[in-house]
Amino acid sequence: MRIFSIMIFIALVSCKPKDQALETESESQLTFRTETLEKESCVGENCAKLKLSWPVASGGAATEKINRAIEDKMALLMQTGEDIAPLDTMISKYFRSFESFKAEMPDSYGGWEIEASAEVSYRSDSTLSIYFTQFSFLGGAHPNSMVSFLNFDPKTGNALSDDQLILDETTFFNLSEKKFKEYHEVEKGAKLADDGRFFLPETGFFLANAMGFKEDKFWVIYVPYEIGPYAMGYTELEFSREEVPTALRW
Repeated sequence: MRIFSIMIFIALVSCKPKDQALETESESQLTFRTETLEKESCVGENCAKLKLSWPVASGGAATEKINRAIEDKMALLMQTGEDIAPLDTMISKYFRSFESFKAEMPDSYGGWEIEASAEVSYRSDSTLSIYFTQFSFLGGAHPNSMVSFLNFDPKTGNALSDDQLILDETTFFNLSEKKFKEYHEVEKGAKLADDGRFFLPETGFFLANAMGFKEDKFWVIYVPYEIGPYAMGYTELEFSREEVPTALRW
């Protein structure tokens, strides 16, 4: 009987660390919920509209860094002047700016609108990508829009730099330039600088600011005015895992 009791005790003790390990692993698993905000403020018949949506991480040590970076990016997408502040402050400032504008220009017609959203667009053991889209109209000849990415190490929450995403810079750069020429149907053998349609520095072709993973592919996206006039719109280059299996941090 005593031997049987000892065996039960050993079994219980040996099981306990495994259960704790499973619990710790579960607690460290990143999960996301979506936060949304819709608000409108009117001066007479003209209104300022705001619609925001972004992911909020929980369940791991990396969440604080990831959430802070996402909120900072959402605040940047709310920017109507030179100042930048936390998201709540930028939201309040947006509506105050609209009211001040209407007070100074009572005869101006039309409202303002900002719509910005973010979503988890890619997850792997080594990489987490958040994809941002923004549409805004604050008066003027036409509305503006943009897209961007934030890329993270999901274990630490640290932002990934371009050279951490692109592991073979030469190979990827050359392939990107080739795809860019194909996208815009540049004459074979011609130099981009001689084409006349593109905004290029003296150094020539460059990679876009918006780079990251979505739809299980890697994207390089040039927004209007970045490499060409507004009428050119977006240039979206996509790369499958099969094309560049080792050049990127999949």
